[in-house]
Amino acid sequence: MKLFSLLFIILGFLNVSAQVFVKNLGNPGVDDGTTCLQIHNNTIYVSGYSGKDSYLAALNLDGDLLWKKYFSFSEYANYISDFLLHDNHLYICGYGHDSGTAIFDDFFVKYSLSLDKIVWAKRTSLQIKPNNIHLDNGNLLITGDEYAKGKFALCFLKLSEKNGKVETFNSWYFSGQESAAIAKIEGETLFVGGRYALKAKTDKYRAAVSQFTLNDLNHLNTHYFLNSKQDNARAYLADFEIKGDTVIGACFSNNMGIDNQYSLSLFSTLKNGSVNWAQEYHLDGYTSISVKDFLALEDGFLLLGQAKLPQEDLFLSKFDWEGYPMTTVILGSNLPDNIRIDQGKFLLEDKGFIYLSAQSKNVSNMGDYDSFILKIGVNDTWDTSCFPNKIGNLQIKAYEELIEGSMTLLAYDTSFKEMNVPFQTFQSKVDYNKFLCKPVEPVQEKNSAFISFENVAFNNTVYLLDASLSMNREDRMPLLKKSIFKILGFMRTEDKISVISYANKANLILNGLSASENEQIEESLNSLLIGGQSDIVAGLQMSLKIAKENASTAFNNRIIISTDGDLSLEKLAELKSVLLKNQSSNIIVSFFLFNNSSVYLQQLQDLAQSVGASVHVIDKNNIENVLLNELRAKKM
Repeated sequence: MKLFSLLFIILGFLNVSAQVFVKNLGNPGVDDGTTCLQIHNNTIYVSGYSGKDSYLAALNLDGDLLWKKYFSFSEYANYISDFLLHDNHLYICGYGHDSGTAIFDDFFVKYSLSLDKIVWAKRTSLQIKPNNIHLDNGNLLITGDEYAKGKFALCFLKLSEKNGKVETFNSWYFSGQESAAIAKIEGETLFVGGRYALKAKTDKYRAAVSQFTLNDLNHLNTHYFLNSKQDNARAYLADFEIKGDTVIGACFSNNMGIDNQYSLSLFSTLKNGSVNWAQEYHLDGYTSISVKDFLALEDGFLLLGQAKLPQEDLFLSKFDWEGYPMTTVILGSNLPDNIRIDQGKFLLEDKGFIYLSAQSKNVSNMGDYDSFILKIGVNDTWDTSCFPNKIGNLQIKAYEELIEGSMTLLAYDTSFKEMNVPFQTFQSKVDYNKFLCKPVEPVQEKNSAFISFENVAFNNTVYLLDASLSMNREDRMPLLKKSIFKILGFMRTEDKISVISYANKANLILNGLSASENEQIEESLNSLLIGGQSDIVAGLQMSLKIAKENASTAFNNRIIISTDGDLSLEKLAELKSVLLKNQSSNIIVSFFLFNNSSVYLQQLQDLAQSVGASVHVIDKNNIENVLLNELRAKKM
């Protein structure tokens, strides 16, 4: 297999944990690609294409493939452009396309996850390229492009969620070269963005945003366009985000009129189209870059883009909300035609991890493109040997001077009919289902003696975990989690585990879960976000409440508090007050101190002595024995 130097370390904003993986979903000898990525109920769903067929795949959060199914709804190459998950169903929109032509065989599908079969599959007689699918008051709202009467237009199609029956259809055009690349719903408003031609039969385009009322798609509320003043400019709106009264848009534009010479542009406007700012960017080492996906974060946003010339790579950049680039990394290697993505949804965040899908020519040894999924953690550090990194330099090239204005969209009057889709489903193919990179968990040293809980009372254990930034050291939180995971394997179904984290606030992670559910416990602890200060008082109050709810007089009822001991005198006084008010001979409180400071130890010992608690200074040499003594303290 060729050297797979695909990925990277994201310095400053994406530090990855041991749970990262790169998973290949392609077939050797066949070009594969991804088109959409979503997570629902702890399952990763990905759509894509393999040769002429489309596929759906489901994986667990560790990247293990649960199932993969292939579909063919058209005699042409099949693409699933978007899907959504609701009420244990997948709702799919896509099209078959004859390359180089304006032939689009649209298809719309309802797939039951519980029954594992297609409920209905429909299409129209229109030439529609569906791009996005939304739920709207019991209907499916499809937005996309229609090719009719020799023109492209925005189109909106409403289908019954129950049976796929067409409820309404609307299409709008300006000059006949329009595209509804992306759509979002906010309240009762549908925002649609894409490409709009300057005039008929031209390849000079504006990036534009239109707003429609959901319950009346025959009415256009507002419409505005943005474009560089250069005569030969072509601008494509790839994605946008609505933030309060502002629209943040990502475009790729060709301001010199030369193919494969694109630059990245970002703009911020009010919802009426008034421009706040607009900037153009350059990526060192590449003569052409375009943008594919936009992911909003709390403190900014990520852009995933395609870099071309001298080779095909991807780049992932973080920006603040004012459009200033903070960090950029390159995904790829020096091999030509290495890595790329098409139009779709390839980037998402879930429970402290970022997931990314694309396709690469390095994945198999057959020289074809293969689809893959990447999972990277947001907060934890990771072993750099797994993925070499390549840091990019993305800079503001210019502050764009944009034309802004409005256009009058015209409505089509298009006749059509709906039809059931003849389709084929392929249950199995030879898949190259292999992890390209998944850090191997170190082999844990086993105790010379089997860990036994024989004749030990059942446990009701509440772990109150300090999730502040100071605990994110190998000899603190990771050490505690590792020890908990090891001992879980020997615990019993009747043992109850609760987990509460405290940083800026207290969070209930697990409540009275059986210790036999060790996979769920591990997943919850591994997804724990680290950061902020330490509100230990709120955490203790919640822990006492949970411990009492799950307590039994026959159980070993225990609260284990992890801390680095850095507590103010005010916090210590508050802890003492809470513990004195809630003293109970049936609930034992222990402090695990992850610090060898004699000052912190003395403070905690004084507190513990006054409230009947205990303190243990924890290090890698004693943690398992101390934890076992706590869990086996009470006999049956």
